[in-house]
Parts: sequence; C-alpha cells; structure tokens
Amino acid sequence: MKDIILSIKPCFSNEIYSGSKIIELRKSIGKEFFVGSKIYIYSSSPTQAVDGHARIKKIEQLPVKVIRDKLLSLAKISLEDFDEYYKNHEIGSVIWLCDVTKFDEALKLQDLKPIGFSAPQSFSYVGSKIKPLLENMK
Repeated sequence: MKDIILSIKPCFSNEIYSGSKIIELRKSIGKEFFVGSKIYIYSSSPTQAVDGHARIKKIEQLPVKVIRDKLLSLAKISLEDFDEYYKNHEIGSVIWLCDVTKFDEALKLQDLKPIGFSAPQSFSYVGSKIKPLLENMK
C-alpha cells in the first residue's frame, strides 16, 4: 500500500485539522487509494507545506447529485464552489478521513525542493527520498 500526498487548499486542510471536515471530495482518485492508506496533507499556496496526515477510512464513488444533497456539509465547501468543481461530472469520489494529525512543525516546500519534491496538482505517491522525512514527523 502506497502513501499518498494530497494537495488541499489551506482553508480546507485547516477544517480537516479542526475535525469539522471529515471527507475530501475529488473528481477522481488514483489506483493506489485504499482503505487504510496514509494521506499526507500538502496545504497548497500560500502555506506550501506538508503539515499533517490522515488515514483513509472509506472511499465511495457516488453520483454528484447524491454528494451534493447528502454530504456537502461534511466537505465544508460552498454550494457554488461545489457546483463549479463538479461541473460536467456525473460521478465523484468521496474520501472519508480518520486518524487526522497536524504536525507540530510543517515540511515546507522550499525545504523539500532540493530533494526533488514538487507540489502535486492533485495528488502524488510518496517517493523514496521524501518518505524518511515524512515518517519522522510528529
């Protein structure tokens, strides 16, 4: 099972760390997304750092209408942003999160670039150079 780095806007990652956002929505997910996989959270600009992690509790592929009607409040996204994000999509991926941890100190992008890390657009799998750094985070 591969560890995943998921790029998330800071307004949403902060909601995850506070415990109020328990699902992450995606148009699609990778083939290596499994229940129990560890997700490292890359908080995108302006934070630009890997600042915590969570585990995948459950993954669902659902009609966008079902996500909109039943799960929108758990995703902490506005109706307008949701509709824009899923425009022209009929099915969405719902990643249920558990075991959320925010690091005491984040791994900043500027410190990770020298080892070949680049910020993922959506997600990436954890490579061998960054894995030891992530595993030592508390």
